[in-house]
Amino acid sequence: MSSFLDLTDENLDDAIEPKAAPDGEYTIKITDWKTTDDGEVCREDTNGNPFIMPVLEVIECPEAEYAKPFTYFLRLPYDGMSKKERNDARYQLRCFWEAFGVNYLERIVYEDCLGMTADALLSVQPDTGYGEQNKIQKLLIPK
Repeated sequence: MSSFLDLTDENLDDAIEPKAAPDGEYTIKITDWKTTDDGEVCREDTNGNPFIMPVLEVIECPEAEYAKPFTYFLRLPYDGMSKKERNDARYQLRCFWEAFGVNYLERIVYEDCLGMTADALLSVQPDTGYGEQNKIQKLLIPK
């Protein structure tokens, strides 16, 4: 292991701070999945209810070339949900998978989804912990 780090060839002063992309329509890509410490993609919220959370980034947009990645919370259906909550979770999941062109009638392998793209309407939301973040207002389903 080297005992030093040489950054003399990197001009760190030219680095641009990543920011949320401005409100608008963008192509987004799945770059990762938030996981548990054990590497499980399906996680539990503070109430013990299951969810998945893809990490997304804006692509193919010069104005948002340095946009920071953001996440999208997707609740998974579970026993104890009301009929309305279950429908909302199922509908949100359907829209997500349809937007990314994933056949949700078959088993979904999370790793296979990395790099998949979709179009979405994004907005900028304040976040006291992480600064402004993008939020998906609507996933655009291909026709």
